[in-house]
Amino acid sequence: MPYPFHPQDFPINQDVVLQPTQIFYLRGAIHFKTNAQIYDLTGRLRQPWNDFSHAFLDEVSAVAQKQREGSGSPTYEISSCGNMMRTIKTMTDSQGQKLCDLNITFVSFDNSTVKFPPGSQHSRHHIEMYPVDDHGNDEAKHEAFVKNSIPYFWDMTRGRVGILYKCLNQQRVEIARVAGFGFDKDAVLVLNGNELDDVVALSTCIILLNGRDAMDA
Repeated sequence: MPYPFHPQDFPINQDVVLQPTQIFYLRGAIHFKTNAQIYDLTGRLRQPWNDFSHAFLDEVSAVAQKQREGSGSPTYEISSCGNMMRTIKTMTDSQGQKLCDLNITFVSFDNSTVKFPPGSQHSRHHIEMYPVDDHGNDEAKHEAFVKNSIPYFWDMTRGRVGILYKCLNQQRVEIARVAGFGFDKDAVLVLNGNELDDVVALSTCIILLNGRDAMDA
């Protein structure tokens, strides 16, 4: 069932520029069958984010590798088990505590879901991701969800870059951006963490990268 709202209902607020407060390296997180690791690189980079320049991505890769070799423990980890029509993935923190389950669909007649344990500090309710349209054009390259009654749209119309918008005052404002990196297996996510919880942003981003309308489709 298509999402009840459409991006066209919320024009983009061009006056708001993305100001990332958090940077994550998603290692092996695209089309993965076993495990993926997420490293929080916030505050560890000298190169500022400037729309995924080569210099920025090169430093992200180097710092992430140094962090892997140093601590040996990612900030978050995602493990998976699946079946033919959908994949179940579990996101845990560095202590192995479950943060959420990702139920990712690969078919057009169902939705993907992020399920949080009772009492989760990241979300008080489960989150469903819906396809906005299914017409085989750019309108179809949107996934949407609602958190605390606020609509969000993942926009995949820019090819290798996905943009996350939050709907505020009947307009869309950009709060995150993700780009594929590392031979189509890794990705880099920059997020304004003042506008959305990082686990919600990361889990919906993983669905974006692996679900029905993945960016390389």
